[in-house]
Amino acid sequence: MNRISTLLLLFSLLAAVVVSAPAQQSDYDIKTTFEERVATLKTSIDSAKSLVALDTLKTAIDSLDRRYAPRSAFLDKARYPQTFAGTMTELRDRHLMAYDRTYLLQTQGIRISDLESQISSLSLRLDTLTIERNKLFQDLAESKRSVAAMRETIRKLATNLQAKDRLLFAMIDSIFIPYGKDLSRVGDMQKEAITHKLEQANVVTRVYDIASDNVTFLEATQLQGKDYAAMMDQYATFSNRWKGLREKMVAVATAPTPSEPGATPAGKPRAGMKGPSITTAPAPKPAPGSEVDSILAVWNERMQKTFWTAIQKEFTDKAIPVNSFSDARTFSESIRSYVQMAKTSGEDPSVFVNDVWKARIDKEWREALTKDAMLGRAEYAALDKLVSELGAQKFDLRFVLYALVVLALAIAVWWFFIRKPKPASTPAAKKS
Repeated sequence: MNRISTLLLLFSLLAAVVVSAPAQQSDYDIKTTFEERVATLKTSIDSAKSLVALDTLKTAIDSLDRRYAPRSAFLDKARYPQTFAGTMTELRDRHLMAYDRTYLLQTQGIRISDLESQISSLSLRLDTLTIERNKLFQDLAESKRSVAAMRETIRKLATNLQAKDRLLFAMIDSIFIPYGKDLSRVGDMQKEAITHKLEQANVVTRVYDIASDNVTFLEATQLQGKDYAAMMDQYATFSNRWKGLREKMVAVATAPTPSEPGATPAGKPRAGMKGPSITTAPAPKPAPGSEVDSILAVWNERMQKTFWTAIQKEFTDKAIPVNSFSDARTFSESIRSYVQMAKTSGEDPSVFVNDVWKARIDKEWREALTKDAMLGRAEYAALDKLVSELGAQKFDLRFVLYALVVLALAIAVWWFFIRKPKPASTPAAKKS
């Protein structure tokens, strides 16, 4: 009985060894085979000369991903520090760049290296301007003791910000132009390539930084009336360009690839999951550039606040009791209300008309106030007419008063000389 038990135990151990050996060998084969296929795909991608060949290679990458995804945990351990997800991302990026290179060369006659060189040059110039901007902000803080030095620093800083604006969107144009204006006709691979270039150039962050710089500029400087027109133009242009870029970013946005976080290959459960195959939908992504929308709103709000506060100061400095205002509508209402009050009360409006409106508002602020985003030309012209009529009306009354006074004096003098008695004749005159 003991011999039978011993034989059974030995047989069980032998069976366990026989079963376990193929399993260990299978794990080794999985690792080796996976690495060999990855190396083969990299070589094939680098040597591909046509879009057809690259399409076939994309299918091969997707197949490799689906086949080895269930063993990703094992491959992460066996190939540490390399990971399965990282390897697949590297493969897809390599394929994407090869596909983009071939596509641009075959369809547009553009060498991807030339395009990347242009983008790199523009990016370097932007970085140089950023260094200059930092120095100018520092100079601004140090130059506030001298009005002339501060105005010169403000001018240089405004020029720097405008130059960064132009360079940034020139770089963005360099990314999009090779693919044509109608992005709906661009294939998924090209959309991925555009998105990849935008990320490499750090476009969204650069757009955000420039908008943020303008907010800082408004906070750190004391702008004059004529400065605001250029600032408003810059904001309007920047905002419109960003809206166009955001629409393009939405147009080229694609669903995440299977190896990206949050995506599971169709029909394949995640490692460790039990039950039927489940496809996990990727988590919804926030709207592209939502942070840029927020900082643009801050930029506009800050610009409007400083603008109207500065205009209000023109009136308060001369003790003109106009109603407070914070936008174009309330400014218009305030001016109309004061003009009506001045007409009704009969008080002297010369300081309001001459010292504030004509000398300051019309000369320093008119260009900004006539912008369509502010009062507009028609409304400004209407207000200017009201103020001018108010000044003319008071001038006419004074003129009439002065004329009456002069006329009265003239009549009095004439009456004095007319009623004055003639001198009597002398006796000598009578005798002669």
